[in-house]
Amino acid sequence: MKRFKNPANYGVIENADLVSEETDYSCGDRLRMFFKLENGRIVNVKFTSEACLFCNASASLLADLVKGKTLEQALSLKEDDLLRLFNTDSKSPRYRCIILPLRVMKKALQGVGKS
Repeated sequence: MKRFKNPANYGVIENADLVSEETDYSCGDRLRMFFKLENGRIVNVKFTSEACLFCNASASLLADLVKGKTLEQALSLKEDDLLRLFNTDSKSPRYRCIILPLRVMKKALQGVGKS
């Protein structure tokens, strides 16, 4: 419940290395994520949103999961990894809310460091 009422990692990273935003038009959730990278690792993640409690909680948990991880480790996270944290599956009415942060993160990280 703490993550629902006052999500950790909420805010903006000034001078972020990557910023990504996406809107889920089926429900109206909009999420923007900020990433600070150092030596191929994610050292900080924050987010801002106009989204439901489930999306905010998922973004907060995802940020905690990927801090300190390499880009490859972060990109290897699957939808089921987040859904498991909420004790639900892809049939949940909150499925799209929960996975939106994962979509935003993957959009930001894909192609980084590749030439």
